[in-house]
Amino acid sequence: MTDNGLQTFALHAEDAPTLEAISDEVAASSSGPPVELGKLDPETAARQYLVQLIASPSVPAIGGNDAKMSEYRTIGTETVPLTGTIIVKFAQYIDGIAVYGSLVSIELDERNSMLSINTALGSLADIDSIATLSPADAQKVVIKDAGKEALPLSSPPKLYWYFDNVDTGMWRLVYMAKGIQRHRRSGSVGQPETLPEIFDYVVDAHSGELVAKLPRAMSVTWTPHEVDLTDDLGQTRTIRAETDDAGNIQFVDSERNIATFDFEFRQIEFQRQLLPGTQVVNPPVPANPAAVSAHANAQEVADYLFNILRRNGLDGAGGPYISSINCRSIKDPAPQQWRNAAWYGAQMVYGQRMVNGQLRSYAVALDVVAHEMTHGLNDHTAQMQYKGETGALNESYSDIFGIIISNTHQTDIDHWNWEIGEDLDGTGIPLRDLSDPTRRGQPADTAHFITTASDNGGVHANSGIHNKAAFNLITAKNGGQLVFTPDEVASLFYLSLTQRLSRTARFTDSRQAVELSAKTLFRQDADATKEKKLEAIADAFNAVGITTSP
Repeated sequence: MTDNGLQTFALHAEDAPTLEAISDEVAASSSGPPVELGKLDPETAARQYLVQLIASPSVPAIGGNDAKMSEYRTIGTETVPLTGTIIVKFAQYIDGIAVYGSLVSIELDERNSMLSINTALGSLADIDSIATLSPADAQKVVIKDAGKEALPLSSPPKLYWYFDNVDTGMWRLVYMAKGIQRHRRSGSVGQPETLPEIFDYVVDAHSGELVAKLPRAMSVTWTPHEVDLTDDLGQTRTIRAETDDAGNIQFVDSERNIATFDFEFRQIEFQRQLLPGTQVVNPPVPANPAAVSAHANAQEVADYLFNILRRNGLDGAGGPYISSINCRSIKDPAPQQWRNAAWYGAQMVYGQRMVNGQLRSYAVALDVVAHEMTHGLNDHTAQMQYKGETGALNESYSDIFGIIISNTHQTDIDHWNWEIGEDLDGTGIPLRDLSDPTRRGQPADTAHFITTASDNGGVHANSGIHNKAAFNLITAKNGGQLVFTPDEVASLFYLSLTQRLSRTARFTDSRQAVELSAKTLFRQDADATKEKKLEAIADAFNAVGITTSP
């Protein structure tokens, strides 16, 4: 288990009268007439609450920072259709420099009354906030590792306070250069070995040390159309597409902004600038079965997000879902094969492998597609880094959505398939099993957390711990009846990911976020029902050793 240097605090209006008292203090704090909070815009109301919370002796957790004065800058304001509430988010700055991973989320109801607050804040020792390294020198450190191909940087390195939980266990003043492509080389001069990796680079602003590399990973008239086509598993799928004036079926779904392309077995390292590739069209007949799988599965993910979680696009603003099939890599020497599927930059890329003499696309598995696409959801919201315990949490959230979405059509949870990726290679052997993580070599509780330098600090291995907590939650029963519907569990994790978690969130932060989200989501339930749900959440996380912060 790891430390991210941030002190967390959470409070819901249902827990104690503290928040109601804070509201009264805000209303009476003005030297003029009492403040009518309901007439303020949400950001102004939330900031007034925050100021009063910092000053209030009843909430010491948000107070002083070792003589360093904090300020809080607004990240954004979002209306959450699932709960009918508004979330205003702030980031912490000390000496005018952002604290990496910091977050203050204040939740308001329709009258601007405060429902909840959760924070992750840094408390810094006496560190010199004046960089001795210039941004240009920091860029040189980045380019020394990433290579000159990374130039020009999309933006110059920027100062942050960053907690180094690997080498020093202390806060550092650093430069961060984000979204840097790093090319790994093969033995042949000038030949890339694999798809460029994407990192956020962290450089000490005093010593110039490279502290960390944080992985991130139509001109014609078309008519909406539903058509039944055969996918790469030989199954009939109904897809939404567009028909042009010539009667050709274009793999474009304007309802959810989904588009599917064929990369035509290009090597992605050399020709990634050609992504997403060629628009898939039918005819030719039969339709490309890999494209049918990719399009149909993207449609199921997009529909679930829209209909159940009430999110329009991964970005929440109707942005596109783009998929490219038939991608290849120089790393895989087998003809036309690349054993991979990934969220890469702003789209899905799918490889394929030979199964029983036929190529099978990695787009066939709905659980895998949902998993990778919800990495894109993380990119647009919490932006949890892909490293260590936080990376394992990142992986787990995608596994949870992958399992729930892929089992949507199975109403009996006792018959759910808890495996991830068993359809990929024809063996039936899954990558992971949420019901029994140990089956695939994962720990199922925090007592067996794996400390390793490989796999970005064990992000795929340790995800089993949080996965098991989610399994416990989905299957929780009281009096022989399920406590939650699957959609309720998905809503809890969705609200936690999109509204309450920060870049360096840990397992305990996720538990806290789920508990806060439950108190808001189920606030209209009868007290006895709500209590059963909160107890089930506590039991699910306690069973795997994810306890509340002291």
